[in-house]
Amino acid sequence: MDPIIVTANRAPTLATNVLADYDYIGPEEIKQAGQTSLVDLLQRQRGVQISNGYGSGGSGASVFLRGTTNAQSIVLIDGVRSDSAMNGGPTWESIPLPLIDHIEIIFGPQSSLYGADAIGGVVQIFTKDGSGPAKVSVSTGYGTYGTSVSDASIYGSTEGDQKIRYSLGVSETLSTGFNSVANNNPYGMTAMKTGYVQNAITGKLSQEWSKGQVVGIQIMQSRVNSQIPGFNTLDYYNNSAYYNCFTSPCGVPGTQQNQNAISQMGIYTLFSKNQISEIWHSSLQASISNNNGQSIQGATQYSPAYSPYANTKQNIYTWQNDISIGSDLLQLVAERRTQSVNTYQYDAVSDNNFNNGLSTTTAPPTAFSQTRNTNSVAGSYQLKRGDNLANLSLRNDSITGYGPQTTGAISYGYFFTKEFRGNINYGTGFRAPTFNDLYYPSYGMPNILPEKSKNTEIGLHYNTSNYEAHVVAFDNSITNLIQGTTSGCPASDTWGCAGNIGFANIKGISFGGDAQVGNLRLKGSITQQNPENVTKNTWLYKQARTLGNASVEYSRNKWIAGFGGTFSGQSQDFSGNDAITNSPYSGALGGYSIFNLYSSYEIEKNWTVFARWNNIFNKQYQLTYGYNTMGSNIFAGIRYAMK
Repeated sequence: MDPIIVTANRAPTLATNVLADYDYIGPEEIKQAGQTSLVDLLQRQRGVQISNGYGSGGSGASVFLRGTTNAQSIVLIDGVRSDSAMNGGPTWESIPLPLIDHIEIIFGPQSSLYGADAIGGVVQIFTKDGSGPAKVSVSTGYGTYGTSVSDASIYGSTEGDQKIRYSLGVSETLSTGFNSVANNNPYGMTAMKTGYVQNAITGKLSQEWSKGQVVGIQIMQSRVNSQIPGFNTLDYYNNSAYYNCFTSPCGVPGTQQNQNAISQMGIYTLFSKNQISEIWHSSLQASISNNNGQSIQGATQYSPAYSPYANTKQNIYTWQNDISIGSDLLQLVAERRTQSVNTYQYDAVSDNNFNNGLSTTTAPPTAFSQTRNTNSVAGSYQLKRGDNLANLSLRNDSITGYGPQTTGAISYGYFFTKEFRGNINYGTGFRAPTFNDLYYPSYGMPNILPEKSKNTEIGLHYNTSNYEAHVVAFDNSITNLIQGTTSGCPASDTWGCAGNIGFANIKGISFGGDAQVGNLRLKGSITQQNPENVTKNTWLYKQARTLGNASVEYSRNKWIAGFGGTFSGQSQDFSGNDAITNSPYSGALGGYSIFNLYSSYEIEKNWTVFARWNNIFNKQYQLTYGYNTMGSNIFAGIRYAMK
């Protein structure tokens, strides 16, 4: 209950000494996940909300940390950023849950440590490290919706002075999917199953060639092919009857089809960790991080087959120096990040005939490529004096096109007793405009400003060997909100453009606790927040004001059984007019409570059978207006894991 947290300070730190608000998902919780996707697992954590996409397996899903958007947080995989420079935010469906060892969630602006986009926080995903004699783990299971999940891994290390550490894992998930189109779908779509297949591989290899001197490589490669209900994009423009419809009802533009959305993620890293002296530890890291997406759309009576794509790549070079000064730590970081995007999509405004509905031939596609560099320097100082803790950090990011951005944070904590601590934190953050916001033809605005945030939080924390409790109050103000707008756009941008249109304020308080009482483990949390778009005097889209979770787990000898629930209050999605009836819809999303059961039993040494029952009461609820979530589903399997 007092794990080592790396993400909060960019250095291994006992959880009791972490001043940032955090949550931790350990290996056992991940093993009990069954056919749950990474996004669904995060939904069960304190201060986290999700929004589903249009298919199964987490395709197109978003994760919101304490009222912020998917693009206002960053994801690290073994220390490397994984996100889409095109649209912002990570592609969650590409991250293979079966190959994850543990997860750290750090709330609040972390731009002074990690740079752009860390307004809501940071989620860092760790894959398994190798240590000790070689161990093998194999797992397979089958469940509702024709879902099978299989994974295998080997990890360990050699002995001696020049130790070699290694790990290798592979996984495959297959599902025939469920009907993701709800009865109230406003786009005229009808019931359709949306299956998917995900294949992934992770690996690490390192050698300590001399005491304190380590060099190594690590990789993660994942590919997801998901079915998504929709229409050929060109049908919206090539069907003149639809395009010229400005009064009710419009109907659908063409024939509905199951499109294939392909997401590919790759992270490749070369690193060196060096003990320069007794007090100075240096690490160098060079990484390539790719996020590629493509939509395969079949031919229709109005349009030929169409396969738009967006490929993004990041080259990241990081040099971090940790210098111990007594019980304190001075940290200096230099980083260079080069982002590039290459995309091929349809731009309606590029052809005036299509804008006026005068043509029935194929519109010319739009392709563009852009690159930008970010050069960063950062420093932090972590102080420990008796019962006092303090952190100070400052960072400057100089970004191609809109100059330097400086962020900072300061935190102070005091131990009233060995178990009871209070802290106060203040930090600033920013989100860089995406390539869509800046450059997309007939939408992007090169002069758009980055979002800026200021966050203050106060926390009380209680930790013992069997109990922990957290109470955190937070106030996060975000200026220069970037959204699509029709205000201030060039006349050529018929459908609107990106703009800085608002100011948001997210106030709230979060309670969390964990207790081990004999054979029982009790865990729960509740977050009450006011995620407000102050400029429009409305609630931020898809953000509930109340959310929480609770669970109880019983373990005895070789048996584990648990029961848990997740609940959320009402939220608001985008409103509009139904495509068939033209009647207005509010986009209101009702609150929900879903409950899960899970169990595992060690039938003999190294062999475990497990089962999970999600949404046991078959709650019907929506996270995106007009699209279903999974109903009641069961998953069972067997695992061999050497101990």
